[in-house]
Amino acid sequence: MALGCLALVGGPAAVNAGAQTTTTTAAPPTTTTTKPPFVNGNQYMSVSVDTVTGGGSPAGSTYAGSCALENVFGTGAVVVFRMWGIDNATGQPLVGPPGVGANVASVVIEDLPGVTTAPAMGYSASDGFWTYGWKTSSSTPIGVVPYKLVVTLDPVGAIYKNVSVRFVVKVKGKNKVEHKIVKVMISSTQPAESYTYTESGLSAPLTMAAKA
Repeated sequence: MALGCLALVGGPAAVNAGAQTTTTTAAPPTTTTTKPPFVNGNQYMSVSVDTVTGGGSPAGSTYAGSCALENVFGTGAVVVFRMWGIDNATGQPLVGPPGVGANVASVVIEDLPGVTTAPAMGYSASDGFWTYGWKTSSSTPIGVVPYKLVVTLDPVGAIYKNVSVRFVVKVKGKNKVEHKIVKVMISSTQPAESYTYTESGLSAPLTMAAKA
């Protein structure tokens, strides 16, 4: 789980040096939303998962409504889960509808406290993230959230290639060269492979704290 965010907050500052006055204005607050590096996965896919603030959460914060990386949330906050990755077989991003070249069957989050049906994450073609906003409440348990994020790829059929084969036949005692097009399988069928992400053993897992 990635932590922290970057923001520059400040107003004008004046420096008086004799008759000269120089005014410096700090840059406006910014939030880093860059995709993290791949740190998890299996032979079929590489994925990264994190959580960010969102939906006006936490209320009154400088980052309310933005996507600041965070792993500790107060009860009542909206926890936004993000995932992105690549298909190791093709090197292409993990894409879902309505993206072009969709290759993922589903991304669901299991074992969220108080959530009976595992919610599905939605895909954004504009930034390539899969996201889901979990609205916590005062009844959400305090402590580490032992959730699981399950990514399932679309099954892939076998891939064939037409190859021209040259061979020699005898026609009336003479050799004759002929060609024939044959279909050769270059990639076998791949079932709907899955990967389950957990935060077991992480030093900074997703944690719910009492609302301040």
